[in-house]
Amino acid sequence: MRFSKVHLLGVLIAVLPVAGYGQGSDRSSVATPVNETQFSNVRRESLLNGLQIITHQRPGDPTIRCEIVIRIGSMFDSVGRSGLVALTQRTLLAVNPRLREELESLQARIDWGVDTDKTWFRLESPPAAFEEALEILSRLLVVENIRTDAFKRAQEEQINRIREPLSPAARAEEVFYQSMYGDYPYGRNVIGTELTVSNLRQGDVYDIFQRFYLANNAVVILTGNVDSGRNLRAFKYFFGAWSKGALTPATFRAPIQVPTPRVVRVEDQRAAEVELRGGIPGVRYNSPEFLLTQLLAEILAQRWSTGSPQPMVVTSFAAEPRILAGPLFFTGRVDPAQAGAVSQRMADAFASLATAPPTSEELASARRTLEARLESRPVEQWLRDIEVYSLPRNYPLMLRSKLASVTSSELQSLARKLSDANALTTVILGRKND
Repeated sequence: MRFSKVHLLGVLIAVLPVAGYGQGSDRSSVATPVNETQFSNVRRESLLNGLQIITHQRPGDPTIRCEIVIRIGSMFDSVGRSGLVALTQRTLLAVNPRLREELESLQARIDWGVDTDKTWFRLESPPAAFEEALEILSRLLVVENIRTDAFKRAQEEQINRIREPLSPAARAEEVFYQSMYGDYPYGRNVIGTELTVSNLRQGDVYDIFQRFYLANNAVVILTGNVDSGRNLRAFKYFFGAWSKGALTPATFRAPIQVPTPRVVRVEDQRAAEVELRGGIPGVRYNSPEFLLTQLLAEILAQRWSTGSPQPMVVTSFAAEPRILAGPLFFTGRVDPAQAGAVSQRMADAFASLATAPPTSEELASARRTLEARLESRPVEQWLRDIEVYSLPRNYPLMLRSKLASVTSSELQSLARKLSDANALTTVILGRKND
């Protein structure tokens, strides 16, 4: 096997001691409890360049799953340059058009993506082929590879994707975020528009790569049949020379305020039902109040389920976890004849959060539902959230006690604060005569 200078430098770094916790010194990514928990087999390590490697051992698992998360999402696309972060990832992937084939020859597979808050690559491999698969992935991230041919191919692919017609549901969601957030980072499309992507240049992509694709701006979540010592050596070898640098904080001005209720109507002749979206900006995921917004969403769902007009195809309420203030919102699909009544009832349901405190029965039910859902989340999802959203490392272990301490008055107080800050934005998408 032939190695580049980057890999040879990785060999030198590999023999240096590991910074941070040190091998075997901290077996858990959260505060160590008296009793064993699902986090007890978690280890945290850190390379000298700041790359964090978090392993969760599952000896009986036939595969290794490796997720590399880089803390850059479309929120860092500036006005007029939406789609830049997505184009950066696509350009890196375009350098090796046979990436999937190479990995499939090892019985491995890869997936990737960009959302508002992060960029990620997910690799799944048999243990015997993991190191070879990891080397293939490292070539995309460690070595600067912003080539002109790859950039042009990626730009064309992204524009073609943008030109694909959105489903009525996806279009309603896009209009909702644009209407509620405006030019705020969460109001822009992740993959951009045809105009913004056409105007991007190779130098823009290079700038994103140099500023954000840094070892100390990334975290590795490694789960499955993991050999901690051997896998750590592999990361030192292939990722030890990944550059580190100054981090760019996610600091932005506040989003536009919506002072009065806003209803946005969108015509889409393909929509068999009427798509409804509505909500208000909530709080950051790492805010102590975020758990309360999740309870508010559960209470909304309960109140809606009693006496809901029919026919209703889909309805859900959620508080979306984001680095910045994500929305407390609803999603619905309803028969056209019911659209007006349903839209008004949705607005009334949101208003009731501030005027009618949840009953003890509502709060108890919301606690049980939310607790069950959060406790069923896989360990690797919690590990990713802890790192990407700057949560306390013992966050999953504190949930039950935190939920038990929430009171009805706290929920009503937060609902008032959110509704005073912004009025409800509602999107109604359907055919012209609906």
